[in-house]
Amino acid sequence: MTEELVDRNARCKLIHILKRLQGEEDVILRTVGGFQFDTGRLVRVEDNLASATDVEVHLPGGDSIDLGNVTVNLCAVTSVGVDD
Repeated sequence: MTEELVDRNARCKLIHILKRLQGEEDVILRTVGGFQFDTGRLVRVEDNLASATDVEVHLPGGDSIDLGNVTVNLCAVTSVGVDD
């Protein structure tokens, strides 16, 4: 398999996981650049975007900020999880 095909398959799997988690609370998204989004609720996943509310964003330098709403480009997502 080519590297491009492997990347595409991994991205498709992440998108399917995110679509299943739509409406769930405490979903965690990690992105390129080391950003982590701890969501209050993953509201919507469509058009290669994920929208969430009540989000704590952990910045690469160790600081964090609280935001009411965020939209994340799915091309930047590297991993997905749920905080138990």
